Amino acid sequence: MAVLVVDNGSPFVKDITLCLDKIGQDYVLRKYYEDLKISNFEKVILSGRQKYKKEINSANSKIIKTCFANETPILGICYGAEIIALTFGGSIHKTDQVQGLNRIKITFPSILLKETHCNVYESHSYAISHLPENFICIASSASAKHEIFCHSSKRIFGTQFHPEKSGHCGTELIRNFVSL
Repeated sequence: MAVLVVDNGSPFVKDITLCLDKIGQDYVLRKYYEDLKISNFEKVILSGRQKYKKEINSANSKIIKTCFANETPILGICYGAEIIALTFGGSIHKTDQVQGLNRIKITFPSILLKETHCNVYESHSYAISHLPENFICIASSASAKHEIFCHSSKRIFGTQFHPEKSGHCGTELIRNFVSL
């Protein structure tokens, strides 16, 4: 089965699909407002977004809750990670615009990354303040406390950065996610 890539209006959606092509992963790209039958997909990737719209939040929260209930693995990228945190009771805060390369430190062993440090690409003006209950921080940086996080027992992951634009480290993270 294919991976569903949910397009939330990020300018980097094409980079997600290029990364999936590079690793030989079948995918289906759909806009957040389309009728998405999650059970038709093996895994879900939520993209970032450029503009705030309540409809995007509502649609993504519904997708996240469906994935949780059906135990469908999900990876949220940037906004996708933020809406995962918010959906389960976490919080976010406004930050100065962060854009460009950043070094993250992996502090908790993970099936997503084996490295202890990675240089990653960031482009965001919000960051996750507090993770929801049952979520674990995997990596942090000087600009974001929760660069990578996961659920303690379900295959739910979030990255504050953009793995699709983060070279080898990002490609490995996406490869490891789709290989779950």
